[in-house]
Amino acid sequence: MTVVPESLILMASRFRTERQLRRLSRLPGASGDKVSFAVLGDVEPSRFWIYRKLFNREGVFHDQMHELQAQPLTFTVQLGDMVSKGTRANYEIFLRHLRRAWTGRPYLTVIGNHDRSQPNGKSHSTLYRTLFGRPNYFFDHAGVRFVVLDSSYKRVTRTQLRWLKLALDFPGRKIVFTHMPPVQLSLWGGVGKVHELGGFIGGSREFAEIVSAAKVSRVYMGHVHAFGVQDHGGVRYVLTGGGGSALFPSGNVDSFHHYLTVEITPSAIRERVHSHDGKVFSIPGGLVILPTHDERKRRWWELV
Repeated sequence: MTVVPESLILMASRFRTERQLRRLSRLPGASGDKVSFAVLGDVEPSRFWIYRKLFNREGVFHDQMHELQAQPLTFTVQLGDMVSKGTRANYEIFLRHLRRAWTGRPYLTVIGNHDRSQPNGKSHSTLYRTLFGRPNYFFDHAGVRFVVLDSSYKRVTRTQLRWLKLALDFPGRKIVFTHMPPVQLSLWGGVGKVHELGGFIGGSREFAEIVSAAKVSRVYMGHVHAFGVQDHGGVRYVLTGGGGSALFPSGNVDSFHHYLTVEITPSAIRERVHSHDGKVFSIPGGLVILPTHDERKRRWWELV
């Protein structure tokens, strides 16, 4: 049994999902027809000192949180991997950093594999759930349904898939946030068992079929510390794992620290990528043609 100190529960209380959703529901634009929000990927500093030494850049999470909160956005979704391992000490450090960077705008979380008791192998999510609340949830804002799905155990269960299908039974636009990409998006994985490095396997096919049948507009994912866009089954998948975690070599050309801003109106979804070095570019609205092997050596945004 995991015993969580009252002091840590109190520290996290303002960031509990239910409390943040209440804050969001009270905003003036909740019943409007336009919403702008930020999506921030993995921020954990890495468990291994060598990765921290070679590939980390300190302060990225803090910098990007301050920058995105200075923009006219309604809320922020952090796509998981807040901590390198789900321990009380790590969550306490993260929450102290978050409190210093947070300005009061609704901040919603997705559980990542590092946020569990062990990043790999057998693990549980008790501490995350105690601090933040349920890992699968949805909410409606400005006529859009936003669904958060837990893929942190490197799979999605049948129960989750049934819940997802019900959550996506909505007449308006639908957006899904999850930590790990499904393995079908092989642009960010390998073949066979190597796929596990870049996506979840269990339930991946059913997940892709459900979001396709529901005509989901976007699936936002992290886990891989890079950026990318792929259209699969009529659904656009956007990888944004550059929130501040180590940019260790992963075979992805577009590995850089960044966050997304998204604007949804009745007629369009507009997305911009904000890199930590100050560059900003838009994600094209049309069909994304996947680059060839040779073309992947060039930056993604030079191809579109």
